[in-house]
Amino acid sequence: MGKAARDIERQRKSREDPHPMIPRGPDKVLAGKWTPDLVSGMPTDPGCECPVQPIGFEGPYFYITDSRDQFRTLKAADFTQRGIQEWFSATPNYPDWLAPRWSKPVYDKKTDELVKPSEIVSFEVDDIAKLIFRACSVAGFFSPDNKMRGRGAWTTNDGNIIYHAGDALWSVKGGQWERKKTGVHEGKLFPRLATLAEPWQKPIPDDVNPAVKLLEIFRKWNWTRPNVDPELLLGWIGCAMIGGALRWRSSVLLLGDRSTGKSTLQENLLRLFGDTLMQSSDPTAAFIYQSMAHDSRPVALDELEPDGDASILRKMVHLMRTSSSGAIGGRGGQSGQATQFQMRSAFLFSAINNPLHAAQDMSRCAVLRLKPLNPDQAAPAPVDEITTGPMVLALMMKAWGDHGHNFKWELERFTKALKAGGHDRRGCDTYGTLLACASMMLGHELGSKLGCAFGPDEEREWSERLAADLLPEVQNAKPNYRQCVDRILTSAVRIWRNSSHNTIGQAIYLTRTQDEDGKTIDPPVLDRGTAKRDINMAGFGLFNTHEIVAGVMRRDKINLETALQRFGLPKAGWVLAVPNSSTKVAEHLDGSDWANGSWSDALRQCPIEGVIITDSAINRHTIDGTQTRCTLIVLDKYHEAPER
Repeated sequence: MGKAARDIERQRKSREDPHPMIPRGPDKVLAGKWTPDLVSGMPTDPGCECPVQPIGFEGPYFYITDSRDQFRTLKAADFTQRGIQEWFSATPNYPDWLAPRWSKPVYDKKTDELVKPSEIVSFEVDDIAKLIFRACSVAGFFSPDNKMRGRGAWTTNDGNIIYHAGDALWSVKGGQWERKKTGVHEGKLFPRLATLAEPWQKPIPDDVNPAVKLLEIFRKWNWTRPNVDPELLLGWIGCAMIGGALRWRSSVLLLGDRSTGKSTLQENLLRLFGDTLMQSSDPTAAFIYQSMAHDSRPVALDELEPDGDASILRKMVHLMRTSSSGAIGGRGGQSGQATQFQMRSAFLFSAINNPLHAAQDMSRCAVLRLKPLNPDQAAPAPVDEITTGPMVLALMMKAWGDHGHNFKWELERFTKALKAGGHDRRGCDTYGTLLACASMMLGHELGSKLGCAFGPDEEREWSERLAADLLPEVQNAKPNYRQCVDRILTSAVRIWRNSSHNTIGQAIYLTRTQDEDGKTIDPPVLDRGTAKRDINMAGFGLFNTHEIVAGVMRRDKINLETALQRFGLPKAGWVLAVPNSSTKVAEHLDGSDWANGSWSDALRQCPIEGVIITDSAINRHTIDGTQTRCTLIVLDKYHEAPER
């Protein structure tokens, strides 16, 4: 339905609100004489249904949809003459018909003849208030936090896809399009909102499939992986179109220097999505989730650089992280009322330098790297902003399949290929979703013709194209414990500013007595005594394995070999003792995720036996003049352990 047709529909509805003195519906129901529902008390006569619909209640709040199908949150104090008129603004005669307030009849004072009969002059505020109070109470408890469905794609209870276009709901049944009114469906509220483009309702043959044109446009950019990145970006567009319907929403990071075409790509995406896309270059996390409200529309952020405000960047990345899985976030309000928000949007970032460093963030994001464009190359043709978005949406909705079975099948086959390529569950979710969506848009035959390896059994090629060992974002996604150890070893120690060494890792390295070729270094650049003293001053302890078990040997009267075997320690090598509680360690880790005292828990997450030791029999040591419990890092085993 186009804009003109929508306007006609609104005009038709306005004509269905006759003067309150005119009987309504096929049964010619008079004002105030309607038949109430036995439970809710609302009118039940055909053609007399109330345009204001009760949704439910929550604490002191009553929820309704008004005559314009908009969601409203009300308190008892809002039930006033002016307030009720505003709720019924699209049908202003209805409240007068529903609960009429009659004027007094006028009689001739001399003859007692009726001069002017009673007529409806307004409505009874208290009667309408009581009616809405009761109907909301009967409707039951309702929380917008988990029952509201904003604009974008969602799934029904049986797994089929439904798209909220703002003023209507669209679904596909038996290959045919169905249009429904906004309102409550299957216990979820789809309120009337600003309109978005509807899915394309005409057939889309292969020769006009917009995914072909999009792939052709994307391939004109200078990608580091020309046989991978355009397909992943195409998949993100499909994922973004139906984000709210997906279990997992993959994000994409466009990474490249100036003159690589990042901004042009973003401009094309805006043309494609139109108002569906929430795009900004300088937002905050609060701005994003407040602007999105309950929508599942995609989000595109330009110039998300790591040199900006660290706290703003951290919150933005956290928002992407929670949106990927649809986790619920919460915020406290000034009134003391807690509020929840849940985002189900696919994010796209663009930056010159990678702003993502934590493993949990890198695993949610496909990094697409751009190289400088050829200055002599003609600019790619712009995306058709009228037809491309609606067509892509239609392709994705139809390819979803009954109960989502087709998407599940696509995801399963790409997941199997990615597992064979060394990806863990999160990598399969992120890249599998992108590949499945790209395959759904193009189809197997078109995909094969274009060299995308989307056909049956062709997905096995992606085991090599996207092998985990070839992806820097996967290689750099170190586990939390390893990131913490690396931060300890490589952060500059402030009190060593005038020293020949400035990090703990460097100090330990300089104590070596043998170089990489096996030649003896005598004397070492840094003697052991000095290294132990300096590291102790920094708030840590440096011990050899003999020193670690010395106390147990004395107490249990056992020899060195037995003691080392008991705790899985090597015969030689360094052990770094990290106090479980220390202001100096906190200062050393300042600005990191572990500065608040969580370093000991992070270190204990190491899954490899013998790398981290917490046994209370050997973890009490004197650090900076005080005996304290420590987490022990066996450095040789740590360096030998796999990075992922």
